[in-house]
Amino acid sequence: MDNDVVAIWEPKHQEEVFCYLIKGQTKDLLIDTGMGVVPITRALEKLRNSSKELVVANTHWHFDHVGGNSHFEKVLVPKNIDEVAGMFNGCSQEDLEKYGFADGFHQPDGTDSTPIDFDAKKFSIAPCRNIDPVLKNGYKIDLGNRDIFVIETPGHTPGGVCFCDKSNGLLFTGDMLYEGPLYAFDNESNPDLYLKSLRKIKRMLGDKFILHPGHNYPENFSEPNLLNEAIKLLSMAKDKKAYDDKSHEFSNAVEYMQPGQSTRHAGGRRRLKLIVHKDYVKWE
Repeated sequence: MDNDVVAIWEPKHQEEVFCYLIKGQTKDLLIDTGMGVVPITRALEKLRNSSKELVVANTHWHFDHVGGNSHFEKVLVPKNIDEVAGMFNGCSQEDLEKYGFADGFHQPDGTDSTPIDFDAKKFSIAPCRNIDPVLKNGYKIDLGNRDIFVIETPGHTPGGVCFCDKSNGLLFTGDMLYEGPLYAFDNESNPDLYLKSLRKIKRMLGDKFILHPGHNYPENFSEPNLLNEAIKLLSMAKDKKAYDDKSHEFSNAVEYMQPGQSTRHAGGRRRLKLIVHKDYVKWE
């Protein structure tokens, strides 16, 4: 991509995870390590000069963002007790199945994209012991010719963070913001903090930044109002406005959906929507 950024995609699973390699003069930064189904180190061997130091960092603890952590000597993670606990615990095969992990390899056309010699029903994410919990507001990662700053953005998880390259107007958001469903319904999620985090980004950056999210697509140029729309949906939920629908994905959740639709994907449209716990909006 532009600005010496490489998006590393896991395209054949429903999570559609994106990790990012930011190339610097003296160091490179890898944001998130993917699901771990295939070692992300294989891609890195083809993409970067191995003589440079590699800094590895996580946006939050969810399995699809930390699955490759075990391949690295040290990973920088949010300085938050819940994030650290999640990484220490790892993710068992039973935990993964709660997310429908194995079924995620089943494509809409009926084909199975499970990698050869990979048993999705025996896969698990090992506990992460190689972590350094240092990521807080203003933490700087110096890559030689560019600085990457951490912004704390709790809400989706208790201690999630974004990474900002101010000099190039780039924001790497993990699961905080992207086209598609924004999840704020689990016990660990906090819609109030989520709204505060989005407003914080708005105050700091306005609408003029290139968004590099953790899922579904690697960048956002064409829809600069995505942040405003997300703020609108979370504000509606906070004000207990009427929701659009009961969630078809989760029995304990409801959905708020913005009226406009993205036309980014030729094969279909992605709607920005917010999924919150039914108790948050007093649904009965």
